[in-house]
Amino acid sequence: MKRFVLVMCLILAVVFGVSCKSSPTTPPVKILPTIVNFTANPTTIQSGGSSTLSWSVNNATTVTIDQGIGTVSATTGTKSVSPTATTTYTLTATNSDGKKTATCVVTFELILPTIDYFLSNPISIRLNDSSTLTWSVQKATTITIDQGIGTVSATGSRQVTPQVTTTYALTATNRDGQKTANCQVEIKKAAILTISQIPANPTWIYIPATNTTTSNFTAVLTESNNVGGVISDLLVGTFLGDTILSAQDFGGGVFNPLGTLSFSCAVVATGKPDLVIVLAEGTDNNGYTIEEAAYAYLTWPTNIATAQFFKVTERESDPRLIRVIKEIKRYKR
Repeated sequence: MKRFVLVMCLILAVVFGVSCKSSPTTPPVKILPTIVNFTANPTTIQSGGSSTLSWSVNNATTVTIDQGIGTVSATTGTKSVSPTATTTYTLTATNSDGKKTATCVVTFELILPTIDYFLSNPISIRLNDSSTLTWSVQKATTITIDQGIGTVSATGSRQVTPQVTTTYALTATNRDGQKTANCQVEIKKAAILTISQIPANPTWIYIPATNTTTSNFTAVLTESNNVGGVISDLLVGTFLGDTILSAQDFGGGVFNPLGTLSFSCAVVATGKPDLVIVLAEGTDNNGYTIEEAAYAYLTWPTNIATAQFFKVTERESDPRLIRVIKEIKRYKR
């Protein structure tokens, strides 16, 4: 009997215990916002252009876009933007259950000027010759060339006469930036010749019986600017005052860069000269005219004189030398 009572008590305890226990509660379902789309059109813009942001959102109480735009329509909308650099926009949709985000990118594309060409023709010139610069430029608001040329049009040409090898810079500019291009005009080197004599002080002999003066020496031309060329004539003229007594052509020849060219000169003049000029004429390999001269004054303590030759320079102060060089050329013709 006791055993039966005990079993029944256990059964009742289980039954009543279960019945007193509450049923479990189902948690509420969270509904987050849904971003249907967030796009930019166009996705790439250029300077001064704009793009339109578009969005569609469900179940949001607030919608914001960063980059200074702020709160926008919580459902659908558009916004025009004009960034000046590539920009990522973030849309944030929020409700009481949470938030969602989406991004879109507007790419900013710089349109720099285009320099089709900037050329010099010819690129190498002789001193005091001219070269022509030509150019073609697109998408530029201003175009300038340095070396004193200034503002130019989008396409054009300009003749230049530089005195030294010169690099010209063209600069094309617009609101997005600038491009530059260079071209060079080279001044060709001219041969530099000096005249020396062997012996250094040639002897001049006057013969009264025949009223003639003679001298034998070697004229040596030496090039020092690494430019070869051709001597067409080596002329030796003698003068008394401004009167030409003799003019002899001792021929020509080819000289190499940094080379020498020698002429044996057997001079015979009528009378007793007081001035001797050696004149070399020709053309170097870069097209320059060669007119190199040296001179010597003759003094006659006896009927034998020696002559030390000096180079004729642009600083020469004796105008007679200029006249007599011209006289040699006239006499030759």
